[in-house]
Amino acid sequence: MVMKLDELRKLPKTELWRLYDEKAKTVDPSLNHYRDEVVRREQYKQTKLLVFLTISVLVVTVISAIGVFAR
Repeated sequence: MVMKLDELRKLPKTELWRLYDEKAKTVDPSLNHYRDEVVRREQYKQTKLLVFLTISVLVVTVISAIGVFAR
């Protein structure tokens, strides 16, 4: 049985991995469904970090520019 996307996204990471391992034993075609969700979560975390770092660089750049032009 393949879970609905809403149900899948509500699962904690440990439960998601447990289900993946369980499906991997039988090489179920729905295995990609779980792996894709793990990958999606990792990409989301990386995207959030990248946005944070980009905003941080922007703030430092603006502060530096204000310092240069304030002289």
